[in-house]
Amino acid sequence: MSNKKGNTYFGLSTPAGRSATATIRISGRKSIKALEKLTAGKLKNPKHRKSTVLNIYNKNNTLIDNVVVTFFKGPNSYTGDDLVEIHTHGNPIIVNNVYDSLLSFGLRLAEPGEFTRAAYLNNKIDLIQAESILSLINSNTKEGVNLSLNNISGTLSAKTVKMRADIISALGFVEYELDISETDTQKNTIINTHKS
Repeated sequence: MSNKKGNTYFGLSTPAGRSATATIRISGRKSIKALEKLTAGKLKNPKHRKSTVLNIYNKNNTLIDNVVVTFFKGPNSYTGDDLVEIHTHGNPIIVNNVYDSLLSFGLRLAEPGEFTRAAYLNNKIDLIQAESILSLINSNTKEGVNLSLNNISGTLSAKTVKMRADIISALGFVEYELDISETDTQKNTIINTHKS
């Protein structure tokens, strides 16, 4: 599973292809170490949620790109684990060079949906929110986007929790009434037996 200690993975969180920027996420215990290696030791103790502009390098100290890096300290990150976001220029060659470097540092490529799965396993989001993230990405209408955003914010989850509490309360009431009616039936049977 994605939140095992020592299991650090990375992946592109923007569409593949040419663009102004590309965002590569790294999540797991070795995120900071990988970032330190990528920056040739220039960024050793990144501050939580602070963005830094600097150069990144491969294992041979060859320049890959000038990037913006943001570090999120777990559990205060999307996945709940240490998380690094690297914003490179959106050239596939640059992205591949970053991938090659991260693989050479012992990290692995994320499975599809693994960042969201980690968020779910680390109790950052519930199952409804996790499924709504995929719905949001794939929505083709404004209504679909708005519905998915509401679900991600926890609106549907809150309604579901309330419905569950109401059902449990109703079930408790029904069980109580059944117990009472059973007791009354037993009392009436005893009384009728004594009368006869």
